[in-house]
Amino acid sequence: MTALDQYQRLEAVALWRSSPDEDPREVVVSFGNATLTLMSMEEEPWGHWSLAALEELGSDEHGLVLTPDPDCQETLSLDDRDMISAIRAVRGDALREIVERRRIKLLAPALLFLVVLIGAVLLARQPIATFLMQRVDDVTWERVAIALATDRMQAEDARFCRVNGTAGLRTSRGHPLLLRIHGRLDPGATAIRPVLARFDGPPVLSLPGALVLLNANAVDLSDQPEQIAGLLALAQARYDLKLDRQVVTQTLGLIGTVRLAASEVLPRARHDDVLEALISAGLRDPQADSAALRLLTVAQLPSLPVSLLLNEYGAPRARIETLQAGDSIGPAVYTPALDDADWLRLKAACD
Repeated sequence: MTALDQYQRLEAVALWRSSPDEDPREVVVSFGNATLTLMSMEEEPWGHWSLAALEELGSDEHGLVLTPDPDCQETLSLDDRDMISAIRAVRGDALREIVERRRIKLLAPALLFLVVLIGAVLLARQPIATFLMQRVDDVTWERVAIALATDRMQAEDARFCRVNGTAGLRTSRGHPLLLRIHGRLDPGATAIRPVLARFDGPPVLSLPGALVLLNANAVDLSDQPEQIAGLLALAQARYDLKLDRQVVTQTLGLIGTVRLAASEVLPRARHDDVLEALISAGLRDPQADSAALRLLTVAQLPSLPVSLLLNEYGAPRARIETLQAGDSIGPAVYTPALDDADWLRLKAACD
């Protein structure tokens, strides 16, 4: 889908709310081929809204009210007629395209079953779980990751740090200090998005998308930033190897994965099973350890600190010993993952 030529580079001023309780903020809205770009008045990008996902909620004193959020938390009010016409015109095209895709998807389960049966013969070297995992696109995996993170943070004692709920999870690159540590690992183009959150659970929760929840309780328990660097290295390695996507497909089974590929949504009833499997794999599965050790070696950071932290969380002894044996730094002098001032700021980031 492409926008009509007369709407290209169209801009307007609107009022944005991150939630119904927040005061509106003035933003610049820019019309693109498939998205609306929201920018501050200084033209700093804040986020991108899919035109196809927009819903009209009616009007208020500021004009037409739009939302990209099924929960209607995040809203945009604008009264620019040209912008409203552009949104409605292109959104109509998008909705028609979605209807056509849904018609095709009615046959997807049967076709996927047929592909799996044929694949058992033609793709004997490739596990069925891996084959099915590749049928689910990256956008769907990211949507699943956000849904799981949101669900996990519904507990009474859980909260995000510096992230404004589900809407913030879609646009946040991660906590700045975590990103600074993560930058030492040279992750390349497929970098995770480490979000700081406080919750009862593992030190880090890797998800099937790029989103990763770094537990503030683990920061409190850590004595040095290299322990956090080790957690981020493990999370990046799991993401690079697509291990958490494998966990999801194995948990859902053949039928569940086919349904995920067809509907692009993980059923709410399966969230608990999938989260439990992801938590267990992140703590006990050693498949990513070698790749994580390589990341730490390139960053010239030790792996001994993270092994001590994982030991506090009950990780298997064999895994602890592997991480300790793979420490390429040893007693050598190295540049800390964060200086003392930033380390103290990180430890206080979720007070």
